[in-house]
Amino acid sequence: MMKRGYKSWLLPACLAVTLLQGCALTARLREEAQAAAAANNPPAPPAPASSGVTPPYLDVMNNLSTPDRARQADLFYEVEREYTRAPTTASTLRYAVALVTPGHPASSPSEGKRLLETLLATPERLTQDERTLASVLLHETDVRLKLEAENRRLLATLDDRSRSQANSDKRIQAQIEENARLRRALTEAQQKLDAIKEIERSIIERSPTPPGNRDAAPSETQSPPAGR
Repeated sequence: MMKRGYKSWLLPACLAVTLLQGCALTARLREEAQAAAAANNPPAPPAPASSGVTPPYLDVMNNLSTPDRARQADLFYEVEREYTRAPTTASTLRYAVALVTPGHPASSPSEGKRLLETLLATPERLTQDERTLASVLLHETDVRLKLEAENRRLLATLDDRSRSQANSDKRIQAQIEENARLRRALTEAQQKLDAIKEIERSIIERSPTPPGNRDAAPSETQSPPAGR
């Protein structure tokens, strides 16, 4: 009786132990699989938090791009005065941003490029956002200056060709006028020659001596002298 009760209790216990071991094994396998996946696919590093320094510079660009000339002048004067009074890294960058921004009368991309190059020569003085902004603006300004130089070269070439064409047209026009003058002079000379011929013809026609006797010898037209 006791053996039968012992067997009836032992079987469920063994099943419980087996289940517990299976659960433990499953959990361990799951942990090992997660660890292997984490080793093969490390989590991406968190994105650096923005320092929030770019909005002031972007505000300068945005306000200088407005069509309000008075507002543009006031803002540029303020930025320039701040840079002149205390040329810190921030004020220098703001001034460079104002200089390279197109669309306002005080824009000077060449001077702004010089300031940006000066700032990027000591990158440790700039924040990450400032370095990125300065690099982007320097690249865009350099491209803009090259395009403007190419446009000036093309305009100069076009002007040279226009002047050359104008000179050629002038030479052609002068040649045409010279040919016309020579034709007029030739016509006048021919008219004078025809007039002279007409005058000679009139003189011959009015002469009393027949044209056939003009060249007769004196012996044929005069009597011989009388003998002595």
